[in-house]
Amino acid sequence: MAGFVSLIGAGPGHPDNLTLRGLRALRAANVVLYDALLDPGFRDLFPPGALASPVGKRCGAHRTHQDAIHDALIAHARAGLRVARLKGGDPFVFGRGGEEALALGAAGIPFEVIPGVSAANGIAAAALIPLTHRGVSREVRVVEGALPRSDEEWRDLAAFRGTVVLYMASRRLREIATALLAAGAEVDWPVALVENGCTARQTVSAGDLRDASTGRLASRTGGPGLVIMGPTVRLRAGLLGGLAGAAQHGDGLAPDPGPHADVRWLVWATRSGGNEV
Repeated sequence: MAGFVSLIGAGPGHPDNLTLRGLRALRAANVVLYDALLDPGFRDLFPPGALASPVGKRCGAHRTHQDAIHDALIAHARAGLRVARLKGGDPFVFGRGGEEALALGAAGIPFEVIPGVSAANGIAAAALIPLTHRGVSREVRVVEGALPRSDEEWRDLAAFRGTVVLYMASRRLREIATALLAAGAEVDWPVALVENGCTARQTVSAGDLRDASTGRLASRTGGPGLVIMGPTVRLRAGLLGGLAGAAQHGDGLAPDPGPHADVRWLVWATRSGGNEV
């Protein structure tokens, strides 16, 4: 008898971002195949006795090929097991969840897709950068940071006046910024790089396309990063005061300071050097 597969969005960073529905499916699993980049704290949520294996990619290290992940999902399900495929962010936003769902469907394996908080939504919120804001940005583009792109694609992105969220772009930020400037983007277009988002190690570096194109705005930690571009990046400075007030008047429900405890905000106030506040 075939088992069942749950493709679960784990949300970004901290395990607290996992939805209740995702947690219920995870606790019901006999097998957990989880993204290698997930926070180690997720392992505390795995059912006792479940077979748990890390899969997927890890920066600069061994990765499991996607076809092998498909084969493992199908094999465990055909053995009559309930499988939780735990994926960072949302399975259908640059998570290859669609590929896994298609493979399961083709093999006749019953499955479900459990949405997760996407990295774009969750990390932007944790960094206090609104994706939309009345009078500032009415549109959002979620873009893969892979290169190369056609000249037409660069010109289209350079002319966009909303918020752009770039996945898998932190190590290519200088190249991306240079290409956008060459395509006509404004040099003072705001840019933020959020690394290790939604964790206690989260850092936020901010500047503009000029900073990014010259390498002044670049990865500081080597950790997973999300790039956010657009005018709403400027709103964050005004939101930091509210975050400080919330820390002073908390309701006591959180067992720890949460993912904002070690947030750093880098303001490139002058061209002679950046200020960290």
